[in-house]
Amino acid sequence: MRIVMHQLARKGGNKTMIVQRMQSLIATTALSLCLVTSVVCAASPSSDAAAKAKQIIAHRGASAERPECTLAAVQRAIEVGATAVEVDVRTSRDGQLFILHDTTLDRTTNAKGPANAWTLEQLQQLDAGSWFDAAYRGERIPSLIEAAKLCRGKIDLLLDLKEQGDEYDRQVVRIIREHGKPSQTIVGVRSVPQAKRFRELLPEAKQLALIPTVDDIEAFAAAGADCIRVWLRWLDENDEPVKRVRATGKRLHLNGTTGSLDETLALLVHQPNSLSSDDPQKLKATLQRIANGDLESR
Repeated sequence: MRIVMHQLARKGGNKTMIVQRMQSLIATTALSLCLVTSVVCAASPSSDAAAKAKQIIAHRGASAERPECTLAAVQRAIEVGATAVEVDVRTSRDGQLFILHDTTLDRTTNAKGPANAWTLEQLQQLDAGSWFDAAYRGERIPSLIEAAKLCRGKIDLLLDLKEQGDEYDRQVVRIIREHGKPSQTIVGVRSVPQAKRFRELLPEAKQLALIPTVDDIEAFAAAGADCIRVWLRWLDENDEPVKRVRATGKRLHLNGTTGSLDETLALLVHQPNSLSSDDPQKLKATLQRIANGDLESR
């Protein structure tokens, strides 16, 4: 500061003018520092937010690296250290439970039409891998039994229940008890009656409420759900849905896709307990980067 005052004095000017100019310089510098600090703080969630997201769910398996909802995708999720793997559960024509996201076979197999019009034996003759990459030609649609056996003792299995009904729910429970591990199962419930039923039939399992609307938060929480999924589009105007989840004492889940730094930072603003991604390996690494304070784009 003395050097700056000396330079100003050499250029001419009385003491009052020099002091005024110095005061202006100090004020401008302080304002700039405040603005920079504000931007950094706003853009950088604390390491606590990253550490709080302990559940890393592989969406349809590690579906960025392997064909979705196949045993290859489930195995990859285990290999990269995801804490849970999500699969979608449907019923075949002969009443068997199998894993497939879409209602039809068109997008992810070499067949067309409604998946539930086929028997499990027929479904497992289809190619569910070539659409993703030729290297996975011959990858099959798995049964729920196969998925449960693969995950048992290795990773939490999140079941996105695509159907409703007492018999469907009881069949899921039978398979998990016989071939899976109830305490490592997360039931993705889509109705309040379903949440209540699974709380009775499979009390050891955790529940993720896949709520249809924001106004269903409290009902699912009361029914026994442990965690509640909130869609990001519901948070466009404000974070009221998040506050409502917190008010119930339940955990918060948010869906991601890529696991990129920008996407993850945006998700962590809401301090979720659970995150999903098509690329769980990348999400896991990104969360670690944020926890370490490494926020530079690469």
